[in-house]
Amino acid sequence: MDFQFSEQQEMLRATVREFVERECPKSLVRKWDEEHSFPPQVFEKLKSLGVMGIITPAEYGGTGGSILDYTIVCEELSRSGFWGLASYFNAVIMYGADMIYHCGNEEQKRYFLPRLCRGELLFAYGITEPDSGSDAAAARTSAVEQGDHYVLNGTKMFITLADKADYTITLARTNKDVSKHKGLSLFIVDTKSDGYSARPLKKMGGFTDTTCEVVFDNVKVPKANVLGGPEAVNRGWQLLISTLETEHLEVAANSLGYAQAAFDDSLQYAKERNAFDQPIGKFQAISHMLAEMAVDLHLARLCVYHLAWLRDADKPCYRESCMAKLVATECWTNMAHRAMQIFGGYSLMYEYDAQRYLRDSYILLIGGGTRQIQKNMIAKSLGL
Repeated sequence: MDFQFSEQQEMLRATVREFVERECPKSLVRKWDEEHSFPPQVFEKLKSLGVMGIITPAEYGGTGGSILDYTIVCEELSRSGFWGLASYFNAVIMYGADMIYHCGNEEQKRYFLPRLCRGELLFAYGITEPDSGSDAAAARTSAVEQGDHYVLNGTKMFITLADKADYTITLARTNKDVSKHKGLSLFIVDTKSDGYSARPLKKMGGFTDTTCEVVFDNVKVPKANVLGGPEAVNRGWQLLISTLETEHLEVAANSLGYAQAAFDDSLQYAKERNAFDQPIGKFQAISHMLAEMAVDLHLARLCVYHLAWLRDADKPCYRESCMAKLVATECWTNMAHRAMQIFGGYSLMYEYDAQRYLRDSYILLIGGGTRQIQKNMIAKSLGL
């Protein structure tokens, strides 16, 4: 058993960390959050690091890196506390490159992957609907075959960057006469299509990206844009499930980075803030809180990187992916709550980041499957 990162992986971590510290200082991240804005120039500079093709094989224009490499990048980007940067990155990697590579046919891989590896495209992920969140298979958005295309009608909800994306991978019902899991298909929908509209929603956190309601009003999608090709019609649920492990890893790795940011800020503040003639970190109540935070962070990191190792080794890891998602997201939320306590009254002020860590943490606690859904899936894997 080897817990050592390779020299290349250590260099990758150092490169991304240096980039984040240089391009995303806390003062600017705070400013972007307050302005509800995302600086496109930062994303353009991130592309120059060559990380957009990190998990795509070289034959499709990528660098052929590992899932472990991807996990390192996710953690370091999130450690900046800059919500939007990780969101935009995963709009390329997770919802674009990973979905196309694992679910697309050869023609789709040849067309989309090189452009994704250059960071030229953004993808959104249209799964959740107003009446079906955790029960994704209950999707009502319909796709009716007409000649050489399908016509989509319906509404999706809470879709990240759907107003900025070039394509939205959309789950739609193509057969109403079979059980709900068997009549679904995935479509690569061009967001410039007539009838496609995305409306950003107001939310309590994640201000540097957008979360949208998406409406499909007689949107025509060519048959060539059925994800996986014609043979994948009515196999959308199986394709969706096959990508869950990587989605769980993405959420867990990002949560780990944000949790680390909350811990780092709390530790520094406890050393610098004085009360009763000594740093507050000298008080047992604070020191024990930080000790517990360090333990929780360590346990979450072990879960996340063990999952990355399992994925690279191509070993079964569905249960472990649910565990990592559960542990890492709860770690971030708990870390943010403790940071609020350590910062005291200042935690409520926008000039400090504790309040933002707490606001943002609830997004990933819910997104990608709630804690209750993760526990259901873990229990099911135990034969319960």
